[in-house]
Amino acid sequence: MKPAGFLNIALCQHDIVWEDAAATISRLDAPLRRFCALHHPDLLVLPETFSVGFTMNPSVVEPVDGISATWLRRIAAECGTAVIASVPTRVSGSDGNVRHCNRCWFITPEGETWHYDKRHLFTPSGEGAAFRPGERRCTVTYLGWRIELNVCYDLRFPVWSRNVGNGYDLLVNIANWPASRIDAAQILLRARAVENAAYAVFCNRIGSDALCDYDGKSMILDYVGHSIARSCRTGGLRFFTASLPMAPLAHYRDRFPVSNDSDSFEIKY
Repeated sequence: MKPAGFLNIALCQHDIVWEDAAATISRLDAPLRRFCALHHPDLLVLPETFSVGFTMNPSVVEPVDGISATWLRRIAAECGTAVIASVPTRVSGSDGNVRHCNRCWFITPEGETWHYDKRHLFTPSGEGAAFRPGERRCTVTYLGWRIELNVCYDLRFPVWSRNVGNGYDLLVNIANWPASRIDAAQILLRARAVENAAYAVFCNRIGSDALCDYDGKSMILDYVGHSIARSCRTGGLRFFTASLPMAPLAHYRDRFPVSNDSDSFEIKY
C-alpha cells in the first residue's frame, strides 16, 4: 500500500510513428498496460503530441473525442492511473470559429478531464502558424497534489511557469525536445524546480522525425533540483519512475519561504 502523502509518477519515454496515431497507439498499448499492472502508478506521463509527433500537418489534427484522446481515457480508466499527454486538437471557440491547438490532456481513472493549450508555440517550426496559443494556465488538483501542466517550449519562459504563492507542487513538462538542444532542457528544468520550490518532471520522446533526432533524457527532479528518477524497461518501452513525498516539500517551503519574497506581475494576452 502506498504511504499517505506520496504520488507515484511514471514517465513513458517512447518513439512515435510519424503522423500515424493508430500505429503509435498499437505499439504502446500492450507494454504500457503491462507496466501499469506491475507498478501501479498514480500518474502516467507521455510526451508532447505523443501519437503523431511534432507535425504541423492539419490532416492529423483530431476532434476532442478522436482516436488519441479516446485511447488516453481508456488507459486511465482500465489501468487505474491518471494520464497526461498532448494531442493536436480541433476545437470550436466561443465565437463559433474552429481552431487548432496543441492540447495537453489530464485525465483521471474516473473520467474527470482537464486541458491546457500550449501557450508558447515554437515559431521556427511553424507551430505558431498551425496552432492557436493557449490563454490560460492549468493547475490540476489530484490526490491532494496541485499539478501544473506545461508543454515543451513553455519551459523557456519562467514568468509563465512562476509558482505564485506556492500554487502548485509539481510542474509537468511534456516535450518533443531535439537532441541538439537537450542540454538546454535539462538546465531549464532544474532552474524551474529550484526557483519555484516544486518537484519538476520532463517527459521527452526518443527516435527521429523528418527534421530532428530525439534522445529522451527525461527527468524527475525534487524541489532543489536533484534527480530522483529510477529507470526501468517493460515490453521494449523505457520508463522513469519516482515516489514523490509531500511532507519534505512542505517542510522545505516553511524553512525557505522563497515564494514570500517573489515579485508581483501581470501577464497580458
